[in-house]
Amino acid sequence: MAVNREEIIKSMIAHAEGQIAKHKMNVEIFLQNGVGVGEHNDVLETIEKEINSIGKYQEQLDVLKNHF
Repeated sequence: MAVNREEIIKSMIAHAEGQIAKHKMNVEIFLQNGVGVGEHNDVLETIEKEINSIGKYQEQLDVLKNHF
């Protein structure tokens, strides 16, 4: 099965968008119920990690859309 350039880029964009959605939902959960997850003692630190993950995937989207 031959996969062309556009399909690869489209798949990479879909993956990044899915990851952003996942990490945004995690932030929303913490914002609405910060004590809801017992294994995360430092809610602000956990939210910061999620935001950093969003930034990582947003950067990937920006590069893909602006350069490919």
